[in-house]
Amino acid sequence: MIKILFRTSFLIFLNYIVILQSKNINAQQIVTDINRFIIFQDLNERIVYSIIGITIAMVTLWFLFIFKPFIEVYLLYYFKYGFYFLINFISLSSVYITFRIYGYSRLYLLLYLLTSSFLMLLSDKIK
Repeated sequence: MIKILFRTSFLIFLNYIVILQSKNINAQQIVTDINRFIIFQDLNERIVYSIIGITIAMVTLWFLFIFKPFIEVYLLYYFKYGFYFLINFISLSSVYITFRIYGYSRLYLLLYLLTSSFLMLLSDKIK
């Protein structure tokens, strides 16, 4: 449970940094889609960014849960970092494409992928 909370919190935090450091980020399409529901009228920009961060964290953890049994033991033991990098890349890109997020900084996105993969590798040590 502690491992899941740790992973979720740092994934949300790192993604929030990517979004805030991207000067030309455009999340207007997801705001428009959410505003179609009467319940969620006039959402704050920070709430939308939080929704994006939480969604990326949940998709990443879900992909880890789904793909972990299918990876070979050799690859998982010797190249775990590459496995985590791939999972983070797939989840980040799928959420950004689905939510139609444009204008993010590619440098901060690469730093997100490297840092989140390293932190996931470190979090494996948590029982």
